[in-house]
Amino acid sequence: MLAVKGRYNGATVILDSKPPIKECEVIVTFPDIPAPVKPIEPQLDDGSLAYLFKDYVDDGIREPIADFGSAVGNEQW
Repeated sequence: MLAVKGRYNGATVILDSKPPIKECEVIVTFPDIPAPVKPIEPQLDDGSLAYLFKDYVDDGIREPIADFGSAVGNEQW
């Protein structure tokens, strides 16, 4: 069984993330106390590291990404 968070707007269930399943039957469970609903803001993929790591949660095990500083010649990072 796979659990995916989302919200219900009175007519449609909107998932926070796309599950890795193409098609299947689902069971929707509503909590006793509804969580506050925050509006979903569209995020455009601009190819930046900030976008790529927007949902990253530090687990305290891995080392942080090294900052290589600014480019000196033709390098682009």
